[in-house]
Amino acid sequence: MPSIREFFDRVVVVNLARRPERLAQFISRLQNWPFRYPVRQEAVDGRTVAVPDTWRDGPGAWGCQLSHRTVLDLAHQDRLNSVLILEDDAYPVVDIAQRAQRFVQSVPDDWDCLMLGAQHLSPPIPVCDGVVRCVASNRTHAFAVRGKFLRTLRNVWSLNKTDHCDLVLSSLMRVFKAYSPDPLLIGQDGGESDVTNRYERLRFLTPPQADQIASRDPRHAFEKLVVHVAKPAKSVPRVPV
Repeated sequence: MPSIREFFDRVVVVNLARRPERLAQFISRLQNWPFRYPVRQEAVDGRTVAVPDTWRDGPGAWGCQLSHRTVLDLAHQDRLNSVLILEDDAYPVVDIAQRAQRFVQSVPDDWDCLMLGAQHLSPPIPVCDGVVRCVASNRTHAFAVRGKFLRTLRNVWSLNKTDHCDLVLSSLMRVFKAYSPDPLLIGQDGGESDVTNRYERLRFLTPPQADQIASRDPRHAFEKLVVHVAKPAKSVPRVPV
């Protein structure tokens, strides 16, 4: 097994040219980063390109898909087997180095996709301690693809002119094997979203993780005041590996 630094052939962060402050904030969160240092990929600004008439999710979401397609095109061109794609609002948990090491040592070797950050639309299936298999999980702020799935997702996105790229990614989990750490390793930073055009809170982390971040990052001090109501536990079958 390669060292965790070499676990992915390439790590990319997608960033709009007009949002240098988001890139600076992203870089400031990499003190304990365990993988290869992210290479910046300039994002496609959906406001400056033609959007298909069939597209329903606005120019920001169209630019998001084009940006991720570009990352996969370059990975394919360079004959890479795997790539970890981050958006510039990706917010690693405080102890990501230790948690990531445990995750890559535990995740099944047959993975096609790893959702280091996600929103689980359907309850994931427990695989082993700290690892779940995704049934239908979306968001593209922190995910990795490799092998045949990299090529398939690239091709499917090139044809997609109707649905947000993360919903397309989620739909392919019915065929390909996607896994996620539990709890997640990377949340989404708060701030003005270029996709939704509204202010978003820090998202997709457990309350203890959000509280840890709030204790260090004054921008998220509000998280310490939020009362999180636990959802009832669901009984789900374990998946064979």
